Amino acid sequence: MVEPRRRSIVALLLLACALPLAGWWAVQARRAAPPVPAHDAATSPRRVVPTTTATGIATGIPAPRPALPLPAPGPPAAARCGEDQQATYQAARPDPVDGAIHVEPPVPDPDGVVRRLPGETRPAGAGYTGAMRRLDAALRASADPFDRAVADWLDLGQLTPPALRTAALVLDAVAADDARVYGLAYAACHPWLASAADGAASPPDGCARLSAGRWAELDPGNATPWIWALDDADRRGDAPAAREALRRIAAASRMDVHGYAGAAAVARVPAADADLAAQTTAAMQALAFPLPPASSLTTHCRAPAAGDADLDATCARIATLLYRRADSPIWRAVGGALHRLATGDAGWLDRIHRDQAVASAPPPADDATPCGGARALLRRFVLLDATGEPGLARPAAGAR
Repeated sequence: MVEPRRRSIVALLLLACALPLAGWWAVQARRAAPPVPAHDAATSPRRVVPTTTATGIATGIPAPRPALPLPAPGPPAAARCGEDQQATYQAARPDPVDGAIHVEPPVPDPDGVVRRLPGETRPAGAGYTGAMRRLDAALRASADPFDRAVADWLDLGQLTPPALRTAALVLDAVAADDARVYGLAYAACHPWLASAADGAASPPDGCARLSAGRWAELDPGNATPWIWALDDADRRGDAPAAREALRRIAAASRMDVHGYAGAAAVARVPAADADLAAQTTAAMQALAFPLPPASSLTTHCRAPAAGDADLDATCARIATLLYRRADSPIWRAVGGALHRLATGDAGWLDRIHRDQAVASAPPPADDATPCGGARALLRRFVLLDATGEPGLARPAAGAR
């Protein structure tokens, strides 16, 4: 009697242990099983299961299928990417009489205060303005001095007067001794300096402390500071300084204007999907990176008919430099135009136009997520900053 009882106890214990294990395996199997595909009731064949009536007679009535749970609808793409929080503006309306574009003046809010920009029909939402503040804070907290300078330059969402933003850039340039920061501050000061020379408003504090010579010391080999210096010399009527600037441009090894540097600084900030609309807008604003003026250079190198052999040789070297070593298609085109003026050959300009068509092509649609287009655009800005448009259009070995 003892042995059968012991076997019964052991069997009961084994059964008690096996039941939870079997339940666990069943749960795992259900999790691993592929989802049941949904069927269209109008087209899918229905399974016929013999059923019985109360009297036990078999029927051929199709068995009803259980209703499959439908996935919960997600938020629209605009809400996920923050576009629904952007401000809206009225469409441009040309006057039927004179054809001029008119924008309605801003309408006061219910409390009588005007907080909207001209033509704005709906102000930006809290999600958009909050995203701008987060971008601004991230740039200002960066260890890269150029990121912090871009924050002072853009001043996202703060509407600081331009003169104060330029003064802040000057302080950044003097403190950092970074060529990128110095170039941004110098370019921001240039319109003020030009207007002051014409008797208009005085430039912001500190602009007089900046010089193209100091910028060139921070960025040796770059012709860009001397392009600015040439324009400054012509504005002052200083012919010797202009000739020296032309010589420095011809002796440079490259022409880097970094036109996508500001947009790339914004694009590199990690952001959630809901902040992408604000981030792409800020990056597009940074595309207004100030470029040096070309008018002085083209005036000096207008044509070889001036009878100055030394100037002609200098302009020929500058044309070759810009065509082969500029990181901007605009300045490559300036080089091609100077080459055509000197030689009559338009081949360089034709090549530039073909390269630009390649560089301006939209990025491949390799991201099908709702916010993939915005992220692809931001990645494009970073790539253009790293390679330049000419570098993106043609292999570096073939260009150089």
